[in-house]
Amino acid sequence: MNESKIAVRYSKALFMSAKERGIIKEVRDDMLFILQLSKMEDFRDVIKSPVITNAKKRQIMTALFKENVSEISFGMVTLTVINNRESFLPGIARCFIDLADRHEGITKVTLKTNIKISEKNRNRFIEIIERDMDTKADLDEIVDEEIAGGFILKVEDLYVDASLKTQLRKIRRELIKK
Repeated sequence: MNESKIAVRYSKALFMSAKERGIIKEVRDDMLFILQLSKMEDFRDVIKSPVITNAKKRQIMTALFKENVSEISFGMVTLTVINNRESFLPGIARCFIDLADRHEGITKVTLKTNIKISEKNRNRFIEIIERDMDTKADLDEIVDEEIAGGFILKVEDLYVDASLKTQLRKIRRELIKK
């Protein structure tokens, strides 16, 4: 069984339980907490280490999560350790967040620019996307200095490359053809 199947199964089960209890938002926050921890090298080393015993991992997870997440999220974390699936926690968290966002009608939007955009422009992008796509937009900004100017926008399957680099490449191709 590959990682994505395992992560999807655990996240779906967690989502169904959270939905049944009416605590999707709270569990989503817990999953964000797990993702934040997953960015830390020490945490990644613990969950991926074959040397650390299962009992020791349970102690570490209890110390990290018992007081910081909901009961249902803590139960899921404990279950992953018992089943030797703790290395899948980041994937489970990402899958759960995706399920929760879809449930809430939130669409992930990625905007790449070469500089940080102003709050006014950020709000304008969100407003246009929400209006045109009839969704709530969760805008993730990425500053990429490789983009000489313009922007690259990704909304679900829609990909808009309005970067200066791409525009210049198109002009160059046209000139070479002629």
